[in-house]
Amino acid sequence: MYIPLLDRLLYRHPFEGGSARRYERDERPAFGDLDDRLLDRLAPELTGGARRLLDVGCGPATFARRAAARFAALTVIAIDPSRDFARRGVVRAAGEALPIADRSIDVALSLSSIRHVRDRGQVLRELRRVVRGLAVILELDPDADRRRIATHADRLGSPVLRRLFGPLVVRTAPSAQAIVTLAREAGFALRALRADPIQPVYIMELA
Repeated sequence: MYIPLLDRLLYRHPFEGGSARRYERDERPAFGDLDDRLLDRLAPELTGGARRLLDVGCGPATFARRAAARFAALTVIAIDPSRDFARRGVVRAAGEALPIADRSIDVALSLSSIRHVRDRGQVLRELRRVVRGLAVILELDPDADRRRIATHADRLGSPVLRRLFGPLVVRTAPSAQAIVTLAREAGFALRALRADPIQPVYIMELA
């Protein structure tokens, strides 16, 4: 019960106030070049007729801004439930109730955010409702090895965060299999699943 209790008490809520500022300043930059590598991988989808990209749980909208800068023809929608992040042009909404029309999104991304929602199954059902193309779920991988964990932890802005990142953040994240099960129940089919070779995350493609 140790890990589920930590998951419920510490992580299944949005970043607000000091936690939002800390995430933007000390934690989000630790993903390094992951955003650009994701965009490289998604380029065939995003240049092959896609018109709308949805970033769910976008936080400070780091990925959304890079996507918009790189693919000028793309309409990028960034959604987050945090009051702090919504002050920057982000649409404030919960992943469980997306203010998006049915089947109007070509590509959707959840980058290390599905662990923070209260009802992961409902978020996946909402993604299934709005996505007509590809949904990408990227989450911290509790099975990541020490090298991948250290790659991220060494870039964190706080010494305390660096020490706690592996045992209290990575190891308590939802497993890929848990998310695959919920995604299938929501009506998705698994198209691909891989571990990122650098960062301690898995990348799941659903269609």
